[in-house]
Amino acid sequence: MAENYDRHVGLGLGLTVALFLAFGVYWLSEPARMQAAAQRLNADRAERGAALFRENCVACHGRNGEGVSAPALNDKDLLDSVTDELLLSLVRSGVPGTAMPSWGQANGGPFTDEDIRDLVAFIRNWQPTATSVEAPPRAGDPARGATVFAATCFVCHGPEGRGGRAPALNDPALLGRFDDDWFRDTIAYGRPAKGMPTWATVLSPEQIDDVVALLAAWRRGVHVAPLTPASEHIRAARFAVEREDGLDAEFHLQEALLVASATQVDRLQAALSSIEAEDFEGALGAIEAALAATAGDPEQGQQLFAANCEVCHGLRGGGGIGPDLAESPAVQALSDDALLAFILGGRPQAGMPAWQGRLETAEIQDIIALLRLWQVP
Repeated sequence: MAENYDRHVGLGLGLTVALFLAFGVYWLSEPARMQAAAQRLNADRAERGAALFRENCVACHGRNGEGVSAPALNDKDLLDSVTDELLLSLVRSGVPGTAMPSWGQANGGPFTDEDIRDLVAFIRNWQPTATSVEAPPRAGDPARGATVFAATCFVCHGPEGRGGRAPALNDPALLGRFDDDWFRDTIAYGRPAKGMPTWATVLSPEQIDDVVALLAAWRRGVHVAPLTPASEHIRAARFAVEREDGLDAEFHLQEALLVASATQVDRLQAALSSIEAEDFEGALGAIEAALAATAGDPEQGQQLFAANCEVCHGLRGGGGIGPDLAESPAVQALSDDALLAFILGGRPQAGMPAWQGRLETAEIQDIIALLRLWQVP
């Protein structure tokens, strides 16, 4: 008698259908499960990133990414335009020429790539509610303006705007009569009928803003020293002395005295005395000695300060997280060597890092030269 397998076949078909249905349900639910897992992973990353952000980024970027001394991160335009990989790269490598350092361990920073991905996840969480943040207008810098003025404008308007072939600009009555916009337009477009050229074809808009900032400082009665290093004026004085041009030599030596180091002052004054006595050989010897004592370039120091120090000490050292460095009794009380040692060693207990190994000694000397400029009354 033949066996009947119909019951087994039916059971097998039933199990097969049930298995297909189970796989179908699993397949349909898998995307939702994967999405939920990704959301949990992202939430965990964002939570860890929030802690890293609070500990390392708030001082510059603000507690809610609104921007303090660094750009806003809670900005719709920024978050809509950059990928996670670009954000990761910026955090890992930093932004050269700014105060944004390299945070990745591969570049000497403290964070692993996983740490940075956590930070990026936290920043990206702002995107759904972020608004467009308008960048604040650039403020002119009076010290840079004084440098531009000393290089171009003093020929007609005299040193420090005291007048010459053209009217004095460092005049309270004139400065009180016209506002910054009037001066900005006048510098840009000139006054050809008065012999004033059009400077917009020579100076950048930023340089014109800097000159206007200088005029605004004069309006307040503030003396501003140019960022031109003493060495540049001393070399110009040497050139003039070699040609026995006493007037030009005296001008450059007087300008150098405004920004000279303590070790240069006596030598520059000796050179002036020699010129008054028409002893050009003696003046040349004093000038060479002053050049030998030159240390630090404040113009380079300005760039280094902006990239490394401004984030804590504020624009032009005006103070912020760190103390005010402009006209600072603490800076004035220290010699250049003592300042160099202080910056190299830092003051970690007060939040001042040690800069040994971060900046070269010559770069710190450039910053010290800038600090000396800011102490000029």
